[in-house]
Amino acid sequence: MKKRIVILSISLVLLVAVAVGAVFVLTYDGLKKINNEYLYTLDGTWEGAKDFSEGLAAVKKDGKWGFIDTEGKVVIQPAYHAANSFSEGLAAVQINGRWGYIDTKGNVVIPFTLSSTYAFSEGLAVYGSGIYYGYIDKTGKAVTGAVYSEATAFHNGIACVKKDNRYAFINTECETVTEFIYGDAATLDEGMIPVFYGDSSKGINTGYIDKDGKQVLDFLWYDAREFCGGLAAACVEYTKPYGFINTKGEFVIAPTWDSVENFSHGFALVETQRQFTFINTDGNKITDKLYGKAYSFTADKLARVAKSSGAGWSFGFINEKGEEVIALQYASASDFVNGVAAVGNGTKYGFINTDGTQIAGYYWTDVNPFTEDGIARVSNGDVYGFIKLK
Repeated sequence: MKKRIVILSISLVLLVAVAVGAVFVLTYDGLKKINNEYLYTLDGTWEGAKDFSEGLAAVKKDGKWGFIDTEGKVVIQPAYHAANSFSEGLAAVQINGRWGYIDTKGNVVIPFTLSSTYAFSEGLAVYGSGIYYGYIDKTGKAVTGAVYSEATAFHNGIACVKKDNRYAFINTECETVTEFIYGDAATLDEGMIPVFYGDSSKGINTGYIDKDGKQVLDFLWYDAREFCGGLAAACVEYTKPYGFINTKGEFVIAPTWDSVENFSHGFALVETQRQFTFINTDGNKITDKLYGKAYSFTADKLARVAKSSGAGWSFGFINEKGEEVIALQYASASDFVNGVAAVGNGTKYGFINTDGTQIAGYYWTDVNPFTEDGIARVSNGDVYGFIKLK
């Protein structure tokens, strides 16, 4: 009789599942295994995991790191004490405290001789020796000695390096294009690098140089940012508001706001007295509503916003017209990536699509955004896994 009741109960559960659209959610080694019209769980659970990059993700099993492909298949067996993500076809991995690089087949390309390593960018990677840094190429040859106290990845052919508490810029030949005279790191975007002397006594000490180190805009601002879409945020003095300048250094959007973010997908986040809204490239607000928290627009043409709700926050999303198209109802939320955003109820996280449809319930204690591969890393405590968009 008991067996019959159990079988009947299971049958009823399955019938209910079918009735709600065949959404199956099962316990899966400490995670939830999900398979519905939107996404499904990749096979395998892990002691540790990193996001997918270039079609592979680092995963940890029995204390060692290896790599899986986008179907969840182990393609590089766990054999390393630590591992970083792939970049430009190579990943840094560690054995017995020393780092080297492998290719996507697991072949050792650069031997395990380095004390610290970073991702390759534009054919070069930062490496460390003690407290100093230099650059290596993809054969492992040191293009520079470890002579910098800081070194950045290359971006648009330029990297920033630091010596004696001052910064300079180098090209991909690792030739210095400026002297060590600047006060902070910066990047080259749209042909110009914002630089400043780092001496507050000068007051107005920020300007722009080109990739060859030539001054293209004089030191006219207290603060100025990277250019994006021909516009850059700037303010002329510490106590003055921010506006946006063009590549000639002219204010084309008047200084009006206490702080601003760079333009992203045609809109900029602006703030006055700790209240946030958005403007378009004409400098006009897209909504009169103000938010206690807000974040830049993404490629999905939605921006994350929030208002105070008791002791916490209620998050939702607005569109390019400033309309609240996904109600402010979540205790937490991430930006949309690949048409999907993570949302939280205060204790666990799930996912929604751009229609606001919840495509995965609150199953996980932590989630990461979907990568370009359409895969998101999820976890419950110390158990990690991946879900993939269909």
